[in-house]
Amino acid sequence: MKVLRTIETFLPYICGPTNQAFQISNRLEARGIHSPVYTTYSDVDSGLAHQENFEQVSAFRFRHQFKIMRYCMSMGMLSHFNNFDILHSHNYRNFQTDSGFFLPS
Repeated sequence: MKVLRTIETFLPYICGPTNQAFQISNRLEARGIHSPVYTTYSDVDSGLAHQENFEQVSAFRFRHQFKIMRYCMSMGMLSHFNNFDILHSHNYRNFQTDSGFFLPS
């Protein structure tokens, strides 16, 4: 099983939703359920790697084409929204959540 998790920002930026996404994915991975995180470079150094591991969690960052407040348009992420059983989008009113809702898996 693969649970794809999306959030507009992720570690090393620390906030409640980021910590929640990390904890859920880390615990799923410990149970043998693959749960990568797709995110953007919002609130983190743009020089960070595209892919990083945080404990058992694989995080993939995508550049955003433009940002309006917390809404980060990350078009490069869209082609990766496939081959998953469950999509868990953190937060609301963001591009990642909207895309997961409108795009078929």
